[in-house]
Amino acid sequence: MSNLQKAAILEGEILSEAVLDARAMCSMNFARDEFNKLYDLLYPVCEPHEEGPMRDIARHLEQVRIFSRNFCWAHRHLGASYGVVGERPGVDEEVNAEQAGGDL
Repeated sequence: MSNLQKAAILEGEILSEAVLDARAMCSMNFARDEFNKLYDLLYPVCEPHEEGPMRDIARHLEQVRIFSRNFCWAHRHLGASYGVVGERPGVDEEVNAEQAGGDL
C-alpha cells in the first residue's frame, strides 16, 4: 500500500496579479471620494432600519467599502501623484472635450 497521495488535476487559467498605474489609482481616489459623499447621504437614513430595503442599502454600502478595500486605500498616494480628477491641467480639459464631442 502506498502512502503517496495522487496529484490533483487543476483546470483553468493562471492569472497574473492586477496592476494599477497612477492614472487608474487616481480614478480610485475619485471613486472613493464620490462613494463617501453617497455614503454620507444614504447611511444615516438607512442604518437605523432593522429590516427591509433600507437595511439592505446600508449593508451594501458597507460591503462596497470593505470588499473594495476602500477603493485601494493603501495605494492612494500613487493616485495622488497623478493628480486629482477634475483639477489636472491639460488632462481633464481633454477628457471633458471628448465627452462633449468637441475639440480643444
